[in-house]
Amino acid sequence: MSNKQLYIVVLLIFSFLINACNTSVELPGLTEDLVIDDTFTACLLGDESQDFLEVVTWNVEHFPKHAETLSFVAGTIINSSYDLWGVQEVEEVNDLKKITKIDPRYSVIVDSDVAKGINEDYHLAYVYRNDHLEIIDQKILSSGEFDGYYFPRRPLWVKFKNKINNEEFVVINLHLKCCGGSQNNMRRTEAGLILKRFLDKEHSLDKVIVLGDYNTVIAPYTDSDMQHFLIDNQNYKFSDQLLADSNEPHQWSYPNWPSHIDHILMTNELFSQFKEAITLPLDNCSGYYDAKVSDHRPVLSIFRN
Repeated sequence: MSNKQLYIVVLLIFSFLINACNTSVELPGLTEDLVIDDTFTACLLGDESQDFLEVVTWNVEHFPKHAETLSFVAGTIINSSYDLWGVQEVEEVNDLKKITKIDPRYSVIVDSDVAKGINEDYHLAYVYRNDHLEIIDQKILSSGEFDGYYFPRRPLWVKFKNKINNEEFVVINLHLKCCGGSQNNMRRTEAGLILKRFLDKEHSLDKVIVLGDYNTVIAPYTDSDMQHFLIDNQNYKFSDQLLADSNEPHQWSYPNWPSHIDHILMTNELFSQFKEAITLPLDNCSGYYDAKVSDHRPVLSIFRN
């Protein structure tokens, strides 16, 4: 039995004992009762081996949108054992931070920013394995063109050290302007150009991952607001390009539209380490995923250490 399987068994026993008593358990350090829920564990994919770095982007839609949302999100992240989750649409910051009290392996970073123009209560965040990753530096990209019309939510930039292979890499979490229409398309296109100029100038030799809710497709090419990245495929690739190209419903990250709009972009310094990308079909594990958790599916990318 692997460590992950053993961990899940322990959690299942723990959950059974709680439910048998028809009560919740007060976890150390928490000011209120909280039970984690493993409903979506069976829909998690990937490999927990330290040979791989697992990175996920997940729009958690108005987190928490339901009284049970935190239990589901915490249970999903903890049971995954993935190294890094970049999340968007966090409204209750303190609720997300409870994850680290439930499982000390995980730490939480939330931006200190208030988005301008729309959705003023949305925050960007990372939930990461502190036994695998160490923060070197962090900041909100707020200077110059980032502090303007094209970024309603300013990106959250973090430099990590991978404790497994001692390599450093940068992750940028973003949530671009939503919805259709020429004006919104223009805002996303300009945001992508600003981001590309920043990466070309500041991180031309660095390992960089840009994850988040791009609110635009990357296939077909002619419909994408990210054409400048798609054209420069010697320096940039979307790890989830095959998912986008497949046009299969089970690959869509936003099935309600339906479309694939959540992406993980990587710089060429990571091309050789990239293994695969997977859309995590959490909604297959429960009919109330949309109602109680999110209207977006997570997208996972796996890199070799």
